[in-house]
Amino acid sequence: MKKFCPSKIIVVFFLLFSFFLLPQKSYSEEKTFDANQAYQDFLYNYNLYRQSYSEYMIAKESYLKYQTLTSKNEALQKTSQMLKNQDEVVKTYLTALRLKLMEASGNAGYEQNTLYTKIDNEITWYKNHQENLNSAGTIEDLIALASKGGNEYKETEILIYQTLGAILNGKENVFYGKINQNIKTLKEKIGEIRTKGDKNTSLSERWLLEAENRLTRSQEKQLFAQNLLTQIKTNDSNKLKSYNEAQFTIQESHQYLKEANSYLKEVIKELKSAD
Repeated sequence: MKKFCPSKIIVVFFLLFSFFLLPQKSYSEEKTFDANQAYQDFLYNYNLYRQSYSEYMIAKESYLKYQTLTSKNEALQKTSQMLKNQDEVVKTYLTALRLKLMEASGNAGYEQNTLYTKIDNEITWYKNHQENLNSAGTIEDLIALASKGGNEYKETEILIYQTLGAILNGKENVFYGKINQNIKTLKEKIGEIRTKGDKNTSLSERWLLEAENRLTRSQEKQLFAQNLLTQIKTNDSNKLKSYNEAQFTIQESHQYLKEANSYLKEVIKELKSAD
């Protein structure tokens, strides 16, 4: 009866913690269903899943030990409930992720819409899977459905990592856009000053060039991170490693943007100083 143990889906929920470290909202502000509320729903369902998983383990051991009709029916009921709760965990996690993606800015519209569609399709898959669990009449049926859920989650996990990466990249794109615009503005200003001959702009131009170089390096890092996420495969043994590498690369991109911003501050300081 070793086959009785269904695959346990491990949800990478901890990766969302940093996105939801938000101040508590007042009662009047909680009327709108947003990403933070969706994440609270996920945590609630995750706790239900943990409880049902413990009950499933007890029922499983009892059935394997006693092999009675009563223990078999109990195992069937507890296994079914655990798998339903498991699906609900994934659904509520994906809902929170979708809403967080909606709040994020900086991503291309087509990229964001593609992720929305994929997330919606995954939520629908788990909803249908829950309905199929209701019609399972034997433990063997549940094992087969659990196996399908485990296989589907390999795809879901890739989508989770790619969406988390898109949220991080979106923030960097906003920062990148602001710096890029500031560079254009300062370039025009330096050109005016140089033309008028009001001030020697050679130092300011060097600082500006350094800022542009950092901006280019930042973009290269972002593109590398995106490639890492898009190259994750279903059967990769360590998808989390690829995501962590992409996340680290995005952090490097952010550092280059910070350096570019500091160089722009030097440009402004230099332009304000008198010769």
